[in-house]
Amino acid sequence: MEPRTSERGLRGMRLRRVSAFTTVLSLALTLGLTACATKVGGNPVAAAGASSAEETTSGKPSASRATTPRASASKATPTTSGAAKPSSDIKITTPKKTAGYEVCDVLTPAEVVAAVGAAKGSEKGCVQSTEEPFSVVLFLLSPAEQEQEPRVIEVGGNTAYELKQEGECTVTVMLTDDPDEFTPGFMVTVTPLGDFDPCEAALKLATTAFGKIPNA
Repeated sequence: MEPRTSERGLRGMRLRRVSAFTTVLSLALTLGLTACATKVGGNPVAAAGASSAEETTSGKPSASRATTPRASASKATPTTSGAAKPSSDIKITTPKKTAGYEVCDVLTPAEVVAAVGAAKGSEKGCVQSTEEPFSVVLFLLSPAEQEQEPRVIEVGGNTAYELKQEGECTVTVMLTDDPDEFTPGFMVTVTPLGDFDPCEAALKLATTAFGKIPNA
């Protein structure tokens, strides 16, 4: 009879252990599920740009986008050119003609060669070139506008403008101060492909041309 009592005792201990383990496991699962189901406090906030993206997808532009072009349009000022007119204070000691002669014949190849200090020149024309040193010379009647702020000088007593940029140099001598004249200046641009001062050559050519252009 004693062995049966021992077996029953062992079975009871095992059942109590299983029941205790089951109770602990159930409690752990209950706590875990409760934690997962807990609500997070605070108000939901939309991420940056979410409103715009939602409105774009729907095909309806947002109010801020609709008003932005109108605000920009009111501030925009149309411009036709990046050029700026030099100062209106133009000195004209000797008025010159801006018409009635062939502009491309004003400077000869020999005069261009001498101004650049070259060994050889090209044929006559408004665009000429030299060799030793190599250069390209352009001259024509031009408006008074300048792309940048030039240096104010004088040629033959008249106001002139010298502008050096990107290696080349331009000298524009004013022939008249008539505000209705579209091309009141004579411009010479020297682009050096050799080692020499392009502004010195441009000034020499502008001075030579000014002396050859007929007086008004």
